[in-house]
Amino acid sequence: MEATTPAYNQPPDLPDLDALDGDEAPLPFDSDASRMWYWAFVKRFIQNPGQHLCTLGRTGTGKTQGLYWMVDLFREYAPDEAILWFDLGKGSEILTLAEYFGPCTVWTLPGCQIEINAHKEYDIEFKTISSCRDIWRANLTADRINIASFEPFILDPTIYTREISNMFIDLVYAAHRRQIYRPLAMIADEFHNVCPAWGYGYAGEQSEKQAQNRAINYIRRNIQKLRNEGIRIIASTHEWNQLFQGVRTSFEWLLLRRGAKFTGDEPKLRQYNPRWGAMETNEAYLVLPTRTYSRPLYLPHYIEGDRLGTVYYDGIYETEIEV
Repeated sequence: MEATTPAYNQPPDLPDLDALDGDEAPLPFDSDASRMWYWAFVKRFIQNPGQHLCTLGRTGTGKTQGLYWMVDLFREYAPDEAILWFDLGKGSEILTLAEYFGPCTVWTLPGCQIEINAHKEYDIEFKTISSCRDIWRANLTADRINIASFEPFILDPTIYTREISNMFIDLVYAAHRRQIYRPLAMIADEFHNVCPAWGYGYAGEQSEKQAQNRAINYIRRNIQKLRNEGIRIIASTHEWNQLFQGVRTSFEWLLLRRGAKFTGDEPKLRQYNPRWGAMETNEAYLVLPTRTYSRPLYLPHYIEGDRLGTVYYDGIYETEIEV
């Protein structure tokens, strides 16, 4: 089934969304009220670089579909913003991105190869960088979807922790020196693996713990500075409390899927946990920075990559082999 994008024509009178509530029935794409919310999201978020967003919900509730939807909006309404998608190696996401959003550049590591067996030919090019942190020195552009495929090739969680920690530390360094293409949207599924709350991370040795804590503190201290540089993080997580508290409270916008659950640092949203738990799988709530939330919205559906072909990952990051 093809994705159906709603009409984003601005309604004659755009009311103050902060004064609305989300107590009504779900909104289909063709309703005036849904167009109002979608248009407000485009104007306030998509076309406003540097703002961060987190989507959360249980496994299988459409978080990745929501990320595809945002890429769709960026390509349509903010074409000058570069997209950097972090590939986790699940569901042949590369093919979905190529199917809907055009040319892709996949960045891999030494000793790592990707083979694609698809039902049709896609414009996908592959380039190798020496380490994860070198992604910021790569030629990221807005005319192609940039895909960083690192995780499928790093099996040792301690090495993965070190590499990803160093990558995000270098991000802050390069951003402040304006060495990165801007505006830039980084899309990171399962972001709790990068900034885990206490007790949720993995670090086998003291050095890995120190590296992970250092990266978390860098991100916590600088996530709002990234906004000033026109660099945003669009992340997903299963549970709100899986993310480090100083990081999760920096996400101004939220996209809630079924099973979203909040803790005491979001008291306004916490009181509606039963509502988030009871929504349908194809519904989503959009939460503004004021923590006003929409009525349930139906988002478009994008074909899963597994239905378009197969992505094969071969090899192990050379650094891991040396270790």
